[in-house]
Amino acid sequence: MAKHFVGIDVGTTATKAVVLTESGTVLTRVRAPHVVGLPLESGRVDPVSWWGSVQEACRALGAENLELAGIGLSVHSPVAVPMDETGRHVSAGYRFETPGLPEIVQSIRTRLSPAEAVMLGNRVTPATFMMAAYVLMQEQEPSAARDIRVLGSVGTYIGHRLTGKYAMDPTQASYFGAFDVVGTWTWQEGLAEKLGIPATILPPVRASLSNLGRLTSAAGEALRLQPGAPVVVGAGDTACAAYAAGIDTGRTRLFTLGTTHVITDYDTAPSRDGLHLQRAHIRPRQWLRHGVCNGGLALSVAARMLGYGTGPDAVPKMVNRAMRAEADTIARSPFFIPHVRAERGPFWLETPQAGFLGLNADTDETAAAWAAVEGVLFADRLVLESFPHDSAKKILLAGDVSGGEAFTQLAADMFSAPMQVSTESHLPAVGAALLAAEGTSAHPILRQNLEQIAPRPELRPVIAARWKRFTEARTDYLGKAGAPATAVDTATAEATADQEATAPTDAITFSAAP
Repeated sequence: MAKHFVGIDVGTTATKAVVLTESGTVLTRVRAPHVVGLPLESGRVDPVSWWGSVQEACRALGAENLELAGIGLSVHSPVAVPMDETGRHVSAGYRFETPGLPEIVQSIRTRLSPAEAVMLGNRVTPATFMMAAYVLMQEQEPSAARDIRVLGSVGTYIGHRLTGKYAMDPTQASYFGAFDVVGTWTWQEGLAEKLGIPATILPPVRASLSNLGRLTSAAGEALRLQPGAPVVVGAGDTACAAYAAGIDTGRTRLFTLGTTHVITDYDTAPSRDGLHLQRAHIRPRQWLRHGVCNGGLALSVAARMLGYGTGPDAVPKMVNRAMRAEADTIARSPFFIPHVRAERGPFWLETPQAGFLGLNADTDETAAAWAAVEGVLFADRLVLESFPHDSAKKILLAGDVSGGEAFTQLAADMFSAPMQVSTESHLPAVGAALLAAEGTSAHPILRQNLEQIAPRPELRPVIAARWKRFTEARTDYLGKAGAPATAVDTATAEATADQEATAPTDAITFSAAP
């Protein structure tokens, strides 16, 4: 009988799920949004909403009669979920934006020895030290904090719902703090205890490809999947997408789109520069570095501000309008600084810094739409240029390609570089299914189509001029707002100077971060 694998991707706003055959064909794709009940405080998340969408998505797969060889998990991170001995959450989960976490993490930072800081493999921030949520919970919810038996991740919570077992894989533990990212991939229990976090509440670290347990009868009934199917531990969503994209061949940088835009690079040695978010990858002695910005969120904010509304067609409408812009409209468009929330690496902005620059009574709808899309994609380009230049690595665009073909074309235009575009809309879920396959000794080869997109040559001169002016305007805007210059800004300024001195107006330069 043919083997089938289910991949479940619990994202920031929805769950996606797929059924994958042993020949590498995706049979079914579904999506179910998280439905949050009671209003939550800023930075807090509702674990019940994840489980609700997981049930809805898995039921919609129509896989109740399939003989499942394995189930894999992909989850968003970083998130901390306080859980009791039954696996239920004792309070809402914590995202890195939760008020109060920055002050606690600042205190933690001052207590780290140089050796401890190096071992963490990341700049110490709320996004990379999520176990600090335990300290915050002790301050704000002391009675609930006393009930914590496990401080887990999204994967810990959903994995327990599926199997009754606790675990966290290295890709998620990399952002929890008191974890050796650059060496052993283990909890540093002594460090946790020194910081007032009981090591006993940290779940076991298990390899992403290892078997977590079997799907319980109760979970099987809730999901309409075969009870007893093996469940692998799984990994973070971007790691799953990178795994599905084959980033470990060293020939690709992955550019994934969603609420957050992420550019992912791969290496066989850890970085120690602290510029990007760094995590363990799926297999031992492999690391990923992520450069991120709130691109998808910024697009939705801009669409709302420009009158396109908040519905599912708002961003596509704005993108399609931008696609209509010709060179003269582009040249007179305002600029959009897209940092609508605090940013992680490589920007490391502690507060939102966003706005339209040069917007006036003569700005028409097309020019405004162009500015919004351009600002987001230029920020993404800044992220790309924060990595060392490697001409052998192609850009693979994947994820929620907002606006469809128009957005991918605009991405190639703004980057002034050709791109490959994955037509797989559920890449992290497919990666989770592939984890389930390899974790149960199967090795399907994913069948996916890649489209090739090239920049439009007629727009290269105006976009080159816009790129120079955008980087200058952004640096000036952040400086006036009191945001410190980052390595990205320094590298961009150096690259712009080099470009002016040695390159024609449509040349592309990539510079390594210092």
